[in-house]
Formats: sequence, C-alpha cells, structure tokens
Amino acid sequence: MTDLDALGARWLAVWPQALAVWGRTSRMHAPVLHTQPCHVGSWAWYTTDDPEVHVDLTVVAERGIEDHALAVLAHEVGHHLLAPVDRLTALRIAARIRVGLIDMDHLIGLVDNIWCDLLINDRLQRQAGVDRATLAQTVGAAQADNPLGLLVGRTYEILWGLPRGRLAEEGKAAEDHAHLCARLVRAYARDPVGGAAGFARLVRMHLDPEWLRAQGGGAATGGFACGGDQSDDDSIPYGLATDPTLGAPATHPAIDPRVVGTTETPDEHPVVLVPGGEGGAGNVLQPAALHALLTALGSPASAQRVAAAWYREHAAGHLVPFPVREGPTRSEELLGGLDTWEIGDDLSTIDWSGTMAASPVVVPGVTTVQRAYHDDESAQERPRPVDLDLYLDSSGSMPDPSAVYAPVALAGAVLALSALRAGARVQATTWSGHGDVVGTDGFTRDVDAVLHAVVAHIGGGTSFPLALLERTHLGSPGTPATATGPTHVAVISDDGVSTMFRPWSAQGEQPDDTAALALEAAGGGGSLVLQVSAPARDRILAMCGDYDVYTVTSEDDLVTFARDFARTTWGRPGRARS
Repeated sequence: MTDLDALGARWLAVWPQALAVWGRTSRMHAPVLHTQPCHVGSWAWYTTDDPEVHVDLTVVAERGIEDHALAVLAHEVGHHLLAPVDRLTALRIAARIRVGLIDMDHLIGLVDNIWCDLLINDRLQRQAGVDRATLAQTVGAAQADNPLGLLVGRTYEILWGLPRGRLAEEGKAAEDHAHLCARLVRAYARDPVGGAAGFARLVRMHLDPEWLRAQGGGAATGGFACGGDQSDDDSIPYGLATDPTLGAPATHPAIDPRVVGTTETPDEHPVVLVPGGEGGAGNVLQPAALHALLTALGSPASAQRVAAAWYREHAAGHLVPFPVREGPTRSEELLGGLDTWEIGDDLSTIDWSGTMAASPVVVPGVTTVQRAYHDDESAQERPRPVDLDLYLDSSGSMPDPSAVYAPVALAGAVLALSALRAGARVQATTWSGHGDVVGTDGFTRDVDAVLHAVVAHIGGGTSFPLALLERTHLGSPGTPATATGPTHVAVISDDGVSTMFRPWSAQGEQPDDTAALALEAAGGGGSLVLQVSAPARDRILAMCGDYDVYTVTSEDDLVTFARDFARTTWGRPGRARS
C-alpha cells in the first residue's frame, strides 16, 4: 500500500519546479493534497474563485502515476496562467463552446475542459520539456468504443510526433478530424476563447451523450483530461454580458482561415447585427442565453439575477447626470469666546472647563462663564438629488427582460442607476393588470432591489397602478405621501400607458386626473419612455399633459433618449450633477 503522506511530501517538493515551468515570476501557494477520496473523477483539479490546485493522492496511487508529479502539477498551473486563467475567461470559453455544441448544454463542462487541456499539454510537451506523453501512456490508450477519447488521443499523437497506437487504438480514430484538431490547437495556442467554438463544432459528432453519461468525464476522454475547474463561484463577472464576440456563429476548423491558411472566409453564416442578439458576429449573448450557460455550468443563479446583471452592465455605458436642486441657504453656528454666565441663564449652558480655569472657587454669576456662538451666513445645506419614481410596464405586450433584450428595460436601468449614482432614492415598480405589481415597496438606494424590479416580468393585463402613484405623491386623508422631496416620475411602457390617464373600466375609458396631480405634487418632472408607433405616440401626447414623451425601440434610440433626457429634463431650474 502506498504511503500517501510520503507521496504528498514528494509531490510538494516538486511544486517549485512546476511553477518555474511557466516562468520565474509564476506565483501560487502550495497545492492542497488530499489523502482521502474526493470523488471528483480525476487525480487533480483547479479552482478559479480561490486560485488553487488540488490533488487527490488516492487516485494518483490508484492510477499508478506517482512518478509524474511535475507533469500533473505543471498542468494545473497552466489552468491558472493559460486557460482559463480566471472566472471571466472561463465563462467566455464556455460560452463559445456552447455555440459550437448547439444543443448539448450538459456537455459544455466536459468539452471546455478537454479544449483547455489540449492547449496546456501541447505547450508543456513542446516548449517546456514536461513529459505529458508518458503520463498519458501510463494512464492508458483510448479504446475503440470511445470515439471522443480516440480523437483526443490521436490529436496528441499528431501534435507530438508519436507513433500511431500509443495514445489511441491504431486505425480507429477519425484521421482527418484529428489532423484538423491538431492544427486548431496550434493556431489558437494563445487564444483559448477564439478557438473554443470551432473545437466544439469539430468534436460534436464524436459525442455520444448516453455513452458519455454512463462512462463519466474521465473515461470519456481516455484519461487525458484533469478534473477541470471545480470552483463554487456563482458570480457573474463584469464584461461577460457586453462581450460582442460570444454570440458569433461557430466556424468549423475546416473553413477557418487561421487553421487551414486560406485568405478568404466562406460566407457560411451571413452576419446580421441584432442588438443584444445571439445570431451574428458582433452580437452579445441575450439574457436567456447567458442564464442557460450559467445553469449548464452548475450555477444556481436565477434568471432574474442574471438579467439584472445583464442590464446593469449594458446600462453602465449610458449613465447620465441626474438633477440636483440647491437647498436653501442657512446659517451655521461657529464657536466664539467666553461670556459671563449670570443667574437666570440656562444652567445647561455653563462651560465648566472655562469656569474652573478661571477660578477653582465657583461663584455663580461672578466666576461662571458660558460659550458664545456666532452665525456663518455663507453656509448652505447639502444639495439633495431629485428622487426617481419609476414604473415599468410588464403586461403581455412587453418582452420578458430575462429572456430577450428589452430596450424599455434597459432604459429603466439607465434611469435607475443614474439616479442611484447621484445619491437619489428610487422607487421601482413593475406593473401589469389590476393589482399585479412587483416593486421595491418604497424608495430605496439598494441597487439589487431596484434592478430586480426592473427585470421582473408579469405578462398579464394592462392597468397602470394609479393607487400607488396617488399614495406616493398625494397621500390620502390621515396618511401623508411617501415621497418626501422633489421626485421625477418616469414610466416605461407601450401604448398601455394610456391607462395612466384613462383607466379601463366596465364603463369604458374614463378620464382621470390622478397622474396630472401627482406630477405637480412630485415637483421633479415626469417622463414617459415608450415603445410605440408614431400614431400611438401622437395619441398619447394628446392626453399626457405635462409629461415628456420619448420613444425607445433600439439601443441607438436609447442613447438618443439618454442625451435628450439630460438636456430637457435637467435643463430646468436647478443644477445638474455629472
């Protein structure tokens, strides 16, 4: 039986050499060596949340690779320095793998790990002099019933000039695909994100989901792959939602000019630029696609949480100033000298320090003193930003922000985040039919709570919550309004906004002046941000009174809206803070 403690000591002694393989400046703390089975499915793995290498010594002994510490440890360091490096890059690689696999989301993690391992192992074998080939041979060649393992094994044989049959059963691998795979690895040796989709598309036909599920990840690759990233990190890193490359079509290596050396790329996939779309070069992942990716990788993040992160990131580039009104001038008390405290003055105003300094014997009205104060007329109250009362239409006619790109939701996020950045409070309310309301339940500075309301979707009827608008700005007999200062009222909707001025009832559309009275009481102006046609816009203009109306149907329109909103709304009396 192997002495695992002694084995661990031997492996720890090799750790500095494993780091040096990647350069003299490489730094990581020592690996975690487990002497009890971890049931990860491999002998080693890496975590991106807390950059750390783990080794299951029980599997090392079981697979007979005790003498391959350098090859194993240097490989895991490669996950830290080459692929995937960090959480953002790991998700970018996985997103491209998902595009190439098309409809096999449950295999994203497996294919992702194989791709990263190919890049790392080839660099170690060819450039660093680390013998990964002998490690792979010790583990055993891929067998004839394992098409994915055969492809990977034969690819390694081609990359490293090994005899056929050393890492894959001779004559069983798809030779043309193995050669393409080897060229793909070399072409994208330093670009794991760029080559991931092509690799996934190439290996897709070698994946038998049922066989893979029965065999497990390690067996599926013939034992060439490590345990991959076992991180528990479920964060959504900034930069993922706005990456313009992640939704581009996957180019098969056979027609990839970087792989086959052609100077022209066949027009296999016409490029169609759709804001927030997933179907063309230059497009980003839509919220639903991003959620599907994270779910496939085991993240428990809900669709609403993912959507909130998506819109927050997209709104960041469009944040605009928010109105700040100067407060009234007031005097501020300044400390003066000491005056005599006389009998009859307030006893609490005696300055006992000054009194005792003047004489150790206290004689009221003779030795007692009090502090004098002077007024500073130049002081002003701190300016208070105008709060935001935001209403978002979530009726059946509006898109679900957690599924597809919704310009109106992005407009709402821009308004809310702009207000919060200026220090204002926000009340965000998503509404649909009568009584169907999701919101912050009052004004708040909690960004997460506000964005959760922005991306909520009800999908019912259409009835603007006039009762909430009235309670917020007008109050009721015996109950004051919940808004406590100047507030801007903003409504994100389509033509359903008409129920704000003419509520639907059994008697038909009846005019209602609640919205107009609330706008006057709010004192910060009002805006209607609408996804409507030109005729519908004209009809709403005829009934909305002093509310400003903006139409938003695309991201370009959103930028125009943000600019116009800053100029027209904040150009009113007061001062804008940038």
